[in-house]
Amino acid sequence: MKAQYTDVWFDQDREIPGSEKSVNLPFRKISARALIIKKKDGFIIGTLHRKNGKYALPGGALENGESTEQAVRRELAEENFKLISPEWETRVVVDYFDGYGELSVWHIIIVDDVEIGFSEENIKSRWVGQEEDVWYPFVHERILLTLNNYLQELCKAKIEVHTI
Repeated sequence: MKAQYTDVWFDQDREIPGSEKSVNLPFRKISARALIIKKKDGFIIGTLHRKNGKYALPGGALENGESTEQAVRRELAEENFKLISPEWETRVVVDYFDGYGELSVWHIIIVDDVEIGFSEENIKSRWVGQEEDVWYPFVHERILLTLNNYLQELCKAKIEVHTI
């Protein structure tokens, strides 16, 4: 994937645009995901996209010109999630999944509840307990590390770190 950007310089709090540049990135796709956590019990929304698959965080690929927050909001609407009393955290987590060559930006959203409606994009969506490892490889550990780092009061499961 190729990204284009403009260098920006600052001189006494004044922004000075630089030259246009492009860079080859080591991934094929950028997605935006919602790490939706229930305030009451710390459960997390997981989504199953295909039979015999593993659970993923709701979300999907960015469309042209979208920010990751815009993509998450669009994907949640497309997947028919209605967030009850959402609190969007300003913190985000970046995750890279080599198997798909995908860079994911996770937006943390704390809710009272979620109404899950029918969606043709998902086979099943449900609340997942933090102790359940039903996720794609390494997602469970990343979720727990994220909770431990940013929302310790909502981290219910013990984090086990595996070393090689």
